Amino acid sequence: MGSDFGSLSSLGIGSGVLTSNVIDKLKNADKEIMVKPIESKLELAKKKEKALSEFQAIGAIVKTDMIDLASGSVFAKVNTSVSGSSVSVSASDGVKPQTFDINVNNLAQNDIYESNGFSGSDEVINTSGKDQVLNIGVGGVSSTITLKAGSTLNDLKDTINNANIGITASIIDTGIGNNPYKLILKANDTGAENIIKFNYSGIEDLGLNAINYTSASFNSDTDSINNSGTAQTFKITVNGDEYTMNVADGESVGDFINALNNGNLKDSDGNSLGINATYDNGQIKFKMEAVGDISIDDTNLLSDFNSNTAFTNSNRIQKAGDADFIYNGVEINRSSNKIDDLIPGVTINLSSTGNSTVNITSNIDEITKSIQKFVADYNKMISNLQSLTAFDKDTGNVGLFQGESEFTSLGSSFYSDIFGVVLSDKGEASDRNGNKYTTDITFSATDLGFDYNRTGMISFDADKFKDAYNKNPDLVERFTTTAFTNLKVDFDSKITGDNSSLNLLSQELKTDEKSYKQRMDAMNQFLETKYEIMSKQFAAYDEMINEFNAKSQSLTMMIQQAINAKK
Repeated sequence: MGSDFGSLSSLGIGSGVLTSNVIDKLKNADKEIMVKPIESKLELAKKKEKALSEFQAIGAIVKTDMIDLASGSVFAKVNTSVSGSSVSVSASDGVKPQTFDINVNNLAQNDIYESNGFSGSDEVINTSGKDQVLNIGVGGVSSTITLKAGSTLNDLKDTINNANIGITASIIDTGIGNNPYKLILKANDTGAENIIKFNYSGIEDLGLNAINYTSASFNSDTDSINNSGTAQTFKITVNGDEYTMNVADGESVGDFINALNNGNLKDSDGNSLGINATYDNGQIKFKMEAVGDISIDDTNLLSDFNSNTAFTNSNRIQKAGDADFIYNGVEINRSSNKIDDLIPGVTINLSSTGNSTVNITSNIDEITKSIQKFVADYNKMISNLQSLTAFDKDTGNVGLFQGESEFTSLGSSFYSDIFGVVLSDKGEASDRNGNKYTTDITFSATDLGFDYNRTGMISFDADKFKDAYNKNPDLVERFTTTAFTNLKVDFDSKITGDNSSLNLLSQELKTDEKSYKQRMDAMNQFLETKYEIMSKQFAAYDEMINEFNAKSQSLTMMIQQAINAKK
């Protein structure tokens, strides 16, 4: 509203005294007395609030530095190194430092088979004219899958994969010969127990079981295979399923072969086990279209298959096997090459045969870096604190919070938190004769490499700290966690906590700022109203004076005219 005063253009015309400049001077004089002191208090409160916010931000950084030191989690960090190439090792924080040797004799392996070759992946392998039920599994898990009539090699691959039975099937093109396509079966998991089990009777021979079962020698296929004087049972167990057939007393080798080929060997549900049997060079020979755990019971028969069978399989690319290694002199077996149950928190991955030495050590460098960062940030905070509480009698410079107890007590409190901690422990000393004895020792911040100067700054000797830690890690950790826990509690109470003294001071300053602003607004409004009224009064007075001046001039002219007429 002050700008309206100048719009009274006639102000001062009559009097020459009651002008806008006079009103402005009076108004400014009132502002100096009534508004300026409040404005100065407001500006000071804003400066304090800004400086306090910056100091608390630095304090929050320092508190973050000390959290891992107070909790001890930084002491749980470890480094892992391996001498040798047979293993790789990872250790979780908190694992006890240790050294151990591992000599890997054998790696755990998957069971892997390859089929005979086929002309293409679309070659039909179920030519029976009807759906075929096949048994397949790995380890202790076995399932049945149905292969529809007319299914191809690729259909069998997809059916196995879709069954989710722990086996991955794939087809590769070897590029060799007229039948380059082969079905590959691989157990997903390693370990001796995770062998592939597959009974594929009823479809084209995949050649997965290349074991040839061979009997004892006979003179002729008319020789008797059973001369026990009573009927006997011939049994083959395939992956836990038993297939049996009766063998009559006096039954010939030829009849025995025919019975096998005719499917007389059946399980309890009447399902036949596919066998191709022949008589060759005086021996019964047969093979089964089955893979896995196979055992033959020919008790009281003359066949003796178990003693004469070469249990080899050229189609088994890799045999399932356990990992075998020696850990610190102890022989260990595991089904996987990933060993995570030997040492709590430690994972050992076996990668090759051979010997390796593993070292798990405390990450002392990480600990010293954490302390060094704390010291650097703490000293920045103390430097800022000194500026805020400074008093220079020579220059007269005074810090914004000089003399305020919320600030002046901080340095001494933090000093006590660190340098006031003294721990006692049992230590070893020597008498003047060199004899060692146990005594009580004290342990303080200076023993860890901390120091303190008269300005409140902290220094830290990393080498001294490392030396103390190597001699007595448990005591160093206990001291550090105690001191920094004290410091963290003090920070929460004085700087960073919601109810800390500095946070309450910040709220108080914000309240003062709001109050000063309201008082300034009210005082400015008062002066605006006061001088608006005064301006109107000046205008009225000036108009009256102008009228008086005009009448005075008219009267003067009349008198002068009368005087002139008498001359």
